[in-house]
Amino acid sequence: MIKQLKTRQICFFYIAILPVIKFFMMPSVISGISGEDIWISVLINCLLDFTAIFTVYICLKDQDGDFFTLTEKLFGKAFAKTVATIYIAFFLLKTVMPLNEIKDYVEMTLYITSPNIFTFMPVFALIIFVCVHRLRVIGRLADGVLIIALIGYAFMFALAIPNTDFEALLPVGAHGANNIIRGAYISQPWFNDCAYFLFFTGEYIKGKKDGLKIFASFTLSALTVIFFCILFYGTFTSIAFRQRFALTEISKYTTVINNTERFDYLPIFALLFTAVFSLALPFYFATDLIVRFFGVKRNLAAVIISLPPAILLLFFEEYFATIETFITQTASGFFLLFGTVFPTAAAIVMKIQLVKENKIEIQRG
Repeated sequence: MIKQLKTRQICFFYIAILPVIKFFMMPSVISGISGEDIWISVLINCLLDFTAIFTVYICLKDQDGDFFTLTEKLFGKAFAKTVATIYIAFFLLKTVMPLNEIKDYVEMTLYITSPNIFTFMPVFALIIFVCVHRLRVIGRLADGVLIIALIGYAFMFALAIPNTDFEALLPVGAHGANNIIRGAYISQPWFNDCAYFLFFTGEYIKGKKDGLKIFASFTLSALTVIFFCILFYGTFTSIAFRQRFALTEISKYTTVINNTERFDYLPIFALLFTAVFSLALPFYFATDLIVRFFGVKRNLAAVIISLPPAILLLFFEEYFATIETFITQTASGFFLLFGTVFPTAAAIVMKIQLVKENKIEIQRG
């Protein structure tokens, strides 16, 4: 079986592509609930994701085929189709918040006059282009955008640090455990990164210390997001929740920019470029599940997956406040269940089942 990814590409995927999508609205949403404890809420979600990825890796590291292939092998096609349907819905819901916030970000910050809604539609052409390729395209994207993302991180953090009041994050726990947990729960749509790892396990060329490399890369990814949120709150403190787009606001008051021009748009554009590919991920994996389990051709599946979000942006924008409330509150439990809890539990059950089958084969032999 030809493996479509390398361990290096999975590591780059977590370092370069995944953090960026969390740099837009997510920090302001959490800060409105957790306040200076924003970093604790983010840390909770990162720990949940790490636990899920760790469990899936440890349980399935020796298997060929990804999580969904193993699901069909161990539990039958009907159950696998049910799981695939749930995850198609999962990824479709996961497109909503990032898609709208990047659209709003582009329209509100990069245009002098208000653009037409159709100016954002070409993004769907790029999304469909990514979706029609096989899994190796994710590895190539990770290789391609790593340097761009790292440059964006370095410049953004360097500009923001001098203007950050780290003492504003004290005292730790000031907003109480309930608000910290609620902040973590509300921000679920931006996390649950284990859902992507379900497609990688068994699909990469195995080498030495793969687990250590993957865990280290995810840890670096998590630290990048946590540090970004710390800088964001340390910059705006009690009014952080009013700053809709953290990516633009975090560096705009740096002294060197006030004395010259807003060259911080260079790292912003670098991160925005990376964010577009991050935005394409849930579309891609939903497309992949439709192709594999429902026999739809990939080109058609890519169009089918792209239609609901495009229609949502074109015709239901005025209702987005209600949609956002549904996604961040009602649907957050769904994200937590199938982005973290189910993969963890299923991987453990699969491991037990595989051990039993192996023992039976040994006894027969």
